[in-house]
Amino acid sequence: MEDSRWMDAQLKAANDLVNAGSQALRQNQNAVGAAALREADAILDMAEEESDEVLKLRARVSNELGVAHQRLNRLEESLGYHGKAAEICNELIERGENFEANSAATHLNLSSIYIAMGKAAEALEAGEKALTMIGLLREREEPGVDALELGANQNMAVIYAREKRYEASDAAMERSVELARILAEAGQPNFQAQLAQGCQQLSVILFDEERFEHALRWGRDAEALSEKAFEAIGQPVLPVYVISQINLISYNERLGRYADAEDCLWKALDVAGNDAQILRRGYAFYDSCRKQADARLEEGNLPREEVDEGFEELNARIEKVGGMEAIQRAIEQAQQRGRR
Repeated sequence: MEDSRWMDAQLKAANDLVNAGSQALRQNQNAVGAAALREADAILDMAEEESDEVLKLRARVSNELGVAHQRLNRLEESLGYHGKAAEICNELIERGENFEANSAATHLNLSSIYIAMGKAAEALEAGEKALTMIGLLREREEPGVDALELGANQNMAVIYAREKRYEASDAAMERSVELARILAEAGQPNFQAQLAQGCQQLSVILFDEERFEHALRWGRDAEALSEKAFEAIGQPVLPVYVISQINLISYNERLGRYADAEDCLWKALDVAGNDAQILRRGYAFYDSCRKQADARLEEGNLPREEVDEGFEELNARIEKVGGMEAIQRAIEQAQQRGRR
């Protein structure tokens, strides 16, 4: 009896640590979150039996540690944690536990890791497994399934695009957009920010494959989603919005739509202020425009005098923040913060 009470106390301590670690990760405190999760894992190692409750906690710990390591770009370690979580999910389902939602989330994470590692076949398999679990959850009308399906289809859209299955890619991302709208109407606008990043990723793939109009289509969707998320959530979503505008500058510039590219630049500056990334991208844009022939600029609805005016105004902003060296330092510092 005493051993049982001790183990119950240890499991409660582990559960509290897992909750604290998860909360820290949601606040982008990766080091704090990972430390709490590793401490929880150490407590679970003391369990004499792998009871269902112990396994459920182990699955959560492994999944969350996988997320933490993915954010640090330690993909092999992240893959190991998510793979372990997937094995535990399968074991619990075989034991008769209702653990399909956790399995779907785990395979969704696995799919994301494989995408980042460039392993298309493995990403596809994990994504399809997630969708299978999601189908079971839909049949049961379980809560939270819309968010899971949004993430799964977002990943599948990227996978299909890399396989040049463009119609399937569009269909998957369109389904995610529909689900993001449903979730936002239900009071969960954060998924719009998540999907904006998915649309950004898809648009970059299409741009690299020289499908410029196609890239622009999803770049505009990323902009619309990030704008809605920014209106609902505010400052935390601003970096997503900034990237959306920077991408649109590139896509419109590549298509020779210089006026549209300039509109995106100044729209971004109006919203984000003198953001270092936007200022650097704007400088590159005007520098490129100044090298174009007058006829080419006229075709893009941005006459040379407007290029010169815009360049002068942008330079004034750059000097106001300390010049290009200060901008580069600010970008490097932001990148360092993102790796912590």
